[in-house]
Amino acid sequence: MPTRGLAGANSVRVFNALGAVLLLRLRITDAVARGVVASKKGAWLATNPTGQTISALVSADASADLAQGACYTGVEVAGV
Repeated sequence: MPTRGLAGANSVRVFNALGAVLLLRLRITDAVARGVVASKKGAWLATNPTGQTISALVSADASADLAQGACYTGVEVAGV
């Protein structure tokens, strides 16, 4: 059972100090570690009420060790 009470949520808001993405479909699975958020690529700016995609939540200055990819840290998730 998720500690944030998200089990009954159909959609969530994922956000941090850089921005927010709304109406992402929630799926809780053992394939993703507890406390980790995974998001598929493919969202379009026009489909989100905030005009942002998940990429808005990463700093342009941060990159991962592996292939210098996007490095996401410190996001929150809330039901909508």
